[in-house]
Amino acid sequence: MKLKKSSDEKYVSPSSYEIFFASLLAIFVCVCVGLIVLSWLSIQELERAEADVNTHSYMGTLKIVSGTSFTSTLQNSSSADFKVLAFDVEKLVRTYQMFLYVIFASQYLKINLPLPLEPDVVVILTLHFTQMVTLEKIKNELVLGVTANNPTKTLKIDVNSIQITGNIRKIFLKLHYCCAVIALILIIPAECLPPAELCADGATCISEEFFCDGVLNCPDGSDESEKRCAAVCDGKFMLTGSSGFFHSMNYPKPYNENIVCKWIIVVPQGLSIKLNFTSFETQPYADELSIFEGLGQNKVLRASLSGTNLETIYIFSHEATAQFMSDYSENYNGFNATYTAFNASELNNYEKINCTFEDGFCFWIQDLDDDSEWDRVQGPTFPLMSGPDFDHTFGNLSGFYISTPIGLGFMEERVRILSLPLVPSDTYCLSFWYFMYGANVYRLRVSTSDEHGQEKIIFEKEGNYGNNWNYGQVTLNETSDFKVIFDAFKRRGPSDIAVDDTALTKGKCNEDNYVEPTARPTAATTPLVPTDCGGPVELWEPNSTFSSANFPNNYPNLASCVWYLNAESGKNIQLHFQVFDLENIHDVVEIRDGRGPDSLLLGVYTERGPLPDVFSTTNQMTVILRTDKSSTGKGFLAKFTTGYHLRACRLDEHQCGSGKCIPLHNLCDNIPQCEDGSDEAKCMRLLNGSLSTEGLVQARVGKLWHLACADHWSREISDSVCQLLGLGNTNMSSSVLFTGDGPFVTITKGGNQKLIFTKREHCWDNLVVHLQCNIQSCGKNLVSQNNGTRIVGGNDARREAWPWIVSLHFNFLPVCGASLVTDEWLVTGAHCVYGRQLKPSRWQAALGLYSQSDLAQPPTVVRNIDRIIINPHYMKQTKDSDIALMHLQHKVQYTDYIQPICLPEKNQQFSPGIICSIAGWGHISNEGPSSNILQEAEVPLLSNEKCQQWLPKYNITENMLCAGYDMGGIDSCQGDSGGPLTFQDGDRWFLVGVTSFGEGCALPQRPGVYARVTMFVDWIKNIIY
Repeated sequence: MKLKKSSDEKYVSPSSYEIFFASLLAIFVCVCVGLIVLSWLSIQELERAEADVNTHSYMGTLKIVSGTSFTSTLQNSSSADFKVLAFDVEKLVRTYQMFLYVIFASQYLKINLPLPLEPDVVVILTLHFTQMVTLEKIKNELVLGVTANNPTKTLKIDVNSIQITGNIRKIFLKLHYCCAVIALILIIPAECLPPAELCADGATCISEEFFCDGVLNCPDGSDESEKRCAAVCDGKFMLTGSSGFFHSMNYPKPYNENIVCKWIIVVPQGLSIKLNFTSFETQPYADELSIFEGLGQNKVLRASLSGTNLETIYIFSHEATAQFMSDYSENYNGFNATYTAFNASELNNYEKINCTFEDGFCFWIQDLDDDSEWDRVQGPTFPLMSGPDFDHTFGNLSGFYISTPIGLGFMEERVRILSLPLVPSDTYCLSFWYFMYGANVYRLRVSTSDEHGQEKIIFEKEGNYGNNWNYGQVTLNETSDFKVIFDAFKRRGPSDIAVDDTALTKGKCNEDNYVEPTARPTAATTPLVPTDCGGPVELWEPNSTFSSANFPNNYPNLASCVWYLNAESGKNIQLHFQVFDLENIHDVVEIRDGRGPDSLLLGVYTERGPLPDVFSTTNQMTVILRTDKSSTGKGFLAKFTTGYHLRACRLDEHQCGSGKCIPLHNLCDNIPQCEDGSDEAKCMRLLNGSLSTEGLVQARVGKLWHLACADHWSREISDSVCQLLGLGNTNMSSSVLFTGDGPFVTITKGGNQKLIFTKREHCWDNLVVHLQCNIQSCGKNLVSQNNGTRIVGGNDARREAWPWIVSLHFNFLPVCGASLVTDEWLVTGAHCVYGRQLKPSRWQAALGLYSQSDLAQPPTVVRNIDRIIINPHYMKQTKDSDIALMHLQHKVQYTDYIQPICLPEKNQQFSPGIICSIAGWGHISNEGPSSNILQEAEVPLLSNEKCQQWLPKYNITENMLCAGYDMGGIDSCQGDSGGPLTFQDGDRWFLVGVTSFGEGCALPQRPGVYARVTMFVDWIKNIIY
């Protein structure tokens, strides 16, 4: 079909919408063309300026140390705080006499989140110049300006913090709108050549080793950002404040292979850093934790730790770096580290020198400028026939000492260690033990160095001094600050030199008892010394001086020597040790009041003196020396005197735990005078009650006990008295007629909630207070125990089953168990602490523990021990009265996992045949290893007659009870010692026994023997309440 077209076409005009959109399009095109032209002209102008070196931009940083402080609002450029600070800084910078034209716009001011190690405001600024200027000149001009203007400006700038970086690559656009000049910076990311990396500003390149080193190198601080630097181990990087912690990856589970973790530790300026490890286990010589003093590229390596190492590290700076690296194999459980700040300037001379090296190098410092470093060693060194087989402190494989680098020795070396500066005084005695053995051993030198670095030799030995530790001493009499230096010089070949037990004492060295060792000794036969020391020996005055066998030479091993000291009837004895030097822990002197099985323990002493004088209460005293089969010492030299009422304190004085004497009238006066608080303890008691929870209330004021009057009495006071007595809340109080003599006291409560005692001659209507307290909540757990079959052989307990059981650690190693009976007292075995009680600080108690690998994890709580009390009836030889108390340095809070067990009443009966429970982390077989997980079992009680029949070698006394099966198979074992034997009565558990000894473990008709707690309840309560 053909369409017909009209020749007369009609015109249609555009609509208003079409005209509007066409106009917009035209305007948009014009604007775009204009912007393109303007941009092109600006770029051309910039290129010409750059060609003429007329426009140059620099970035820099500076720190404001006063006049403002960092707040989160400073990170918001639109905030009022930011704008005010930006204006002030711009004004401050403009006052500097900069050489040509500077454009400084507030939008170029950035407030950077300060690193914790620099708690000031860090300002990042951009400076634009119309001519090229050297970085040094910019910095110098800024420093001169700051120095000139700081005294009159509110803002104070640290001139040492000013840093200027190079000319940045940019496009600089000037857009002119009226009279305003808007400056825009477009930073073009730079390309960094390896090993450099780009900062977050996109313009600055720094070496990759500068990242995460604790020092700001990027202008924007991005090289030290937590996001980049947080350790893969625990997500931490910057550790600040006076204390903190960090740990390996996955701790306490094995860490990953091929990891690197770094931490920056910064404490307040002027303080130093102490690092401790609650656990440490890495692949020896492969996976290492390195501790550096300082930050950045100037840090100095101070320690490299691997293997099993619980060493304490001291860094004498407020900044430290820690770095852990693992290789591709054998991943161990890792470590948990804590750090604390301390003030090294507060250390006295004795603390700076005295060191057994058991916990590390103490405050001795390695000299990094010598040929090598001292090693901290445990046990024998390689090769043999050179260094010692054990340390001097303990004389066994458990102890540590320091040695020159072990090995064959292919070169001559000087190895140096030095003390912190010592303050001069009249006279000091420096003592130490050294080991120089072998054909190649060379020289040990001890020197002092004054404040000018002038050294003076004060002790020097050369050659072979035998396969034994030798004692060295020298008197120091310096008049200015000085350091002590130990230098060991090694020849080629096996020539190790070792040092142990450095000590400083006041006054001159005692030359009378000092025996100079002889160099290159020939093999000599040791004189045979009787192991009984020729005794037992009866001694009376004037024959009152006695000593260990062979003194001043070493006493024999496996010795058991007894001296009986005698006085006239009515007199008592004072014993004084003039010299005391025994192998630590394993060799002891035991002193008893009286003689025979009824004598009471006065003390157990080991290691080295001086010792406090010991006083008897009777006219007889027994002194016993016991030694083991390895290592000896010089022994002791002692003298005794007799007299009437000899004692450390007078009869009208109280003796504090430290030995200090205070008048009796100062007891219970609300003014503590004893460091151990014993003068303000035991100020309340209940008198004449049929149970230990009720009786007449008595308060001690000075020397005398006073009955409490009923007037002014209240329920609140009743509750306070019950709590002081370690009991529960008040059950009932009543007024009782009392017609006897006083003295009396009225008890009220002061503003500080303390009880106030006011003496009275009479009570109103002769009424005194009778109080009955509830039994303290105790002996309750959350779950029932498993019906396990044994500790030996192992049956895991449930986590909350035994909340009162405690793992005791000595020198950070688990050795015994214990039971929590209050929030600050433990009951354990006397044999656990015998010989180890003199230094309670070496003990720790782990409460709420389930697995030994969970020491650093909740709900476990670790407490230090500050007091140990052995039952005075304890006889090591017969094992009778094997019970002791340990006091926690700080009270523990009760939780679902930490609860006290109930003490029985002294007349409470536990009959043969009843089923009791035992628990512990001891050996899981007779010859097997210890358990990591808490084990539990059930055993029946036996009669003492049956126990005596099955254990004929021992004397089973009334202070003991036994538990076990005829066929054996279930028993406590080594490592369970001191732990609880418990019985459930109703819904409460009672402490029936304390694990003491046995013959083997779980053998047929060889039951376990326990201290019978009911025999010691009065003794326990008299101490803890």
